[in-house]
Amino acid sequence: MFDWLFGEDSVFDMGDRYPVLSRDFESNIEGLFVAGNLTGSPDIKAALNTGYDVARHIAGLSPAGEGCDFDVVIVGGGPAGLNAALEFQMLGLRYLVLEQKRVLSTIRAFEDGLILYYAVTGDREVRGDLPFRETTAGALLSEWEGILRARGLNIREREEVRDVRKAGDGFEVETDRGTCTAGRVIVAAGKLMAMKKLDIAEEGIKARVDRTEMPHAFMRGCGIRLENTWDWKRTLKLGLVFVAVGAFYLIKKLTPDWVRMPVTVPVIGGRDLAGLYPLLYTAVVLGFGTQALLRWRRINPFDRIQPRKYLMLMFFQAVFFCLLPEFLLHNWKAYGLVYAWPLTLSPATVPDFVHDWSRAPDGTTLDPYHFYFYWTLFLSLVLIPVAALFTGKQYCSWVCGCGGLAETLGDRWRHHSSKGPENIRRERYLFWITGATAAMTLLVGLGYDIRVHLGGGVKVEAVNYGGILMGVYTWAMDTFMVAILPVSLYPFLGGKVWCRYWCPTAGFMHLVSKWFTERKVGRFRIESRKERCIACNLCTRYCEVGIDVRRFALKGETFDNVNSSCIGCGICITVCPTETLAFGAGPLLQIEGVKT
Repeated sequence: MFDWLFGEDSVFDMGDRYPVLSRDFESNIEGLFVAGNLTGSPDIKAALNTGYDVARHIAGLSPAGEGCDFDVVIVGGGPAGLNAALEFQMLGLRYLVLEQKRVLSTIRAFEDGLILYYAVTGDREVRGDLPFRETTAGALLSEWEGILRARGLNIREREEVRDVRKAGDGFEVETDRGTCTAGRVIVAAGKLMAMKKLDIAEEGIKARVDRTEMPHAFMRGCGIRLENTWDWKRTLKLGLVFVAVGAFYLIKKLTPDWVRMPVTVPVIGGRDLAGLYPLLYTAVVLGFGTQALLRWRRINPFDRIQPRKYLMLMFFQAVFFCLLPEFLLHNWKAYGLVYAWPLTLSPATVPDFVHDWSRAPDGTTLDPYHFYFYWTLFLSLVLIPVAALFTGKQYCSWVCGCGGLAETLGDRWRHHSSKGPENIRRERYLFWITGATAAMTLLVGLGYDIRVHLGGGVKVEAVNYGGILMGVYTWAMDTFMVAILPVSLYPFLGGKVWCRYWCPTAGFMHLVSKWFTERKVGRFRIESRKERCIACNLCTRYCEVGIDVRRFALKGETFDNVNSSCIGCGICITVCPTETLAFGAGPLLQIEGVKT
């Protein structure tokens, strides 16, 4: 039980966990800062800029650690640490750089001709005295070594830092050679890199990053708080969020009379909480959708995927999930114009086949009740499979109202999604629920409002099996599994818990998309160019359905709905600093020699 909740491969295992930092890159320990790719900076340009920014911020603070050996000790001699050191030298602060191996050791491991790409994400320009542009490893190393020699930085190589601890208003930095003191410390050690030797004849380089690992043990030893750390405060937060979300949805479900707007209020007058819910839901999607759109636009100004996705989500929510059903058609069943089975083909929408299905109860007009039933069947069995042929499961992240809330409100927590092979195996729950929901829908369709006749011509009302199943469905699925549980887990497991593990619509689309792809007619895929991958791991970190995207990218492999649960949100493409990933354009697409 505890293995399922805590530790590696638990549902709360989010993979790489970064330190919790302020906007100025200060950790929970006053005076201890973090720079470089330990902050989530994925590339050389971003690392240089974080080193410069931290140095500038520290230089503007009041002096600390009176009597210490140095004003600042920098742990790590990579791009971030060296750029910070150059800035401290220019500003006249006493500093020391401690490097376990040699400075710029990762860049030294590459063949001279390896291209180092200039990232399309983040800031446009490089700040500080270490210049960077798209170049080769050899050229960059030669240029930077010349600058370092000319500036004569205070660097001690091959000295391992074992501990950093607070001492008064300064720090003690313990190494394998002794101890020194500093007013402030910058941890710019970077991730632990595993280099893979490659065939020179095949690749033209002697090594490439095979994987990276966050130095969690070192950071914990220093007392640095890591994100998503479970303690009593976070556990209490989970409980409070669950109670608050549960209370809201239960009140909406039960709709007591005291939750009702005065009839004199325009537009929303007379509505109870259930009647207000579509408007509140739409306001949340539009507000947080705009925020998310602007966020990803800042991160990658060249990206076109996220703006299109969020605009589509907001359009469908505003028009098809609010304006049409609430104000134009005045019929809640109009949600079924875009919602596929079983989100709308639930027991409540299955018609009573015992009675005349072609007319309304008063027998005067055609009953739209049945239109939505048959339209939903057509949408589910024809339109959705056609969409899956071309777009896989993108309905989940570009159209669906449930997915819309996850992509907008849940966007800020998308990196908390469960990672690891065991959590991928847990996705099998989805298909059990899909099968159970299909059986339930069939049973309700056959037994809804059924009446039986006993011997002797006496008509006796039997148990309404359809009504019972409708109650089970609306409480277990619609109230608890669609609403209360996944929304409560947004801040803890990301936004796609429902879509990934429980949604029957997602399960149905996955099976259809997989079937098309296995027969080489499916057109949805994401392709990668391994020569561009720098193993920054941002693609995997921000994947809401827990795909190890980096593994595919490092190998130059395609992933689709045969080998992954990809929902086509495109966030891995957006965050990639070197444009390694791209949507495939067809079943026979090739990208620069990468076969699909």
